[in-house]
Amino acid sequence: MATEPKAASFPMPQTAGFGWLKAAPHRLFFFLASVLLLLASGWWSMVLVLRLLGVAMPGATAPTLAHAAAMLYTFLPMYMFGFLFTAGPSWLAVKGPDAPALHSTALLAGASGAGMITLSAFSMSGSGIAALVLCACWARLLLVFHRLIRASTLPDRRHARLVLAFTLPGAAGLAAHALLCLSEDFRLFAWVTVAGLWFFVVPVLLVVLHRMLPFFTVSAIPTFAAWRPHWVLWCFLSASVGHGALELAGLSRSLWMFDALAAAFLIWIGLRWGLLHSLRIRLLAMLHLGFGWLALAFALYAGDGLLAFIGARGLGLAPLHAATMGFVASTVFAMVTRVSCGHSGRPLAADDATWRLFWLLQTATLLRLGAELWPPAYPWLVTAAVLAWLAAFSGWAWKYVPVYLRVRADGKPG
Repeated sequence: MATEPKAASFPMPQTAGFGWLKAAPHRLFFFLASVLLLLASGWWSMVLVLRLLGVAMPGATAPTLAHAAAMLYTFLPMYMFGFLFTAGPSWLAVKGPDAPALHSTALLAGASGAGMITLSAFSMSGSGIAALVLCACWARLLLVFHRLIRASTLPDRRHARLVLAFTLPGAAGLAAHALLCLSEDFRLFAWVTVAGLWFFVVPVLLVVLHRMLPFFTVSAIPTFAAWRPHWVLWCFLSASVGHGALELAGLSRSLWMFDALAAAFLIWIGLRWGLLHSLRIRLLAMLHLGFGWLALAFALYAGDGLLAFIGARGLGLAPLHAATMGFVASTVFAMVTRVSCGHSGRPLAADDATWRLFWLLQTATLLRLGAELWPPAYPWLVTAAVLAWLAAFSGWAWKYVPVYLRVRADGKPG
């Protein structure tokens, strides 16, 4: 029976400081992403707590608009770039970019993301200008990643190319958000949210999971056979892009059949990839459970569409938050934890604290879904959900962010 490596407490470093952020690309990107995540989450927590108390949050931008943009376009891409410039060179068998070469662009991207969030309280146009600067930073970073792909001589560069391709609709969504803020044309909001989630965030994570999850499973459970045919990847991407396209086309009432098929397919793939086998290995289980949330999200979308089709009350934003708080957040939580441990010279394992924080995140997601399903308790449940989310990621940041400021535990460079 496979067992998880023993997770040791992080030793106190002999030296520590912000200079270590230049030692490897993931250090700076993950550090900035974590700061942006806590900033966006703290701001949204304050909005909901004040709303519960009957106090309107002052702001130049509608809170829901600012919240959607912050969650899709600030911290998530920073985590993605940190991963791509760490795992990407290995995928492509090329030398990765030096961390100092990315330093100024990463810092400007982090400042722009913070500007998007904070300026939304004072100036809608200011937030839009920050989004434009962030978009320019994306362009610079994507150009660097494109050069890595071109430098590779491997015949199979499919996953890297797909990640690059699906980041482009994300850049278009971010640009649309900037234009919305500058022109106050709220017709762009649907593109901002749909492009950001179904044409960018979900496809990129599915490409990474198709590449990495079977590998991680076999690494932890050697008796389990790896299986990741390319047709599965195309089905993943078709499910995400197809859902987004039908939603943009205003065909939500007819989506339930498509979403039901996608849910059934994802459930089958999750079981085929070893969901049940993974549950005894915490770090692996976190990744598999995150993937499982996407199947549940599509099932909820199917149920919501069917209810709408027969004229019954729907599920509100429960399917959306199953996809975002469930699939996206859980997958990022697990993947960044794995990279943070592996690239700091520590065991690839989730200790008790990390495991509890992961389940606190699951609790936050369930509370948010419950708020949609039990309208009388909505204000209390949605506030409890965001506070549980903030507690989960604050605890995670307290534990893992200092790792980026320390020498590797094994003394290796990086």
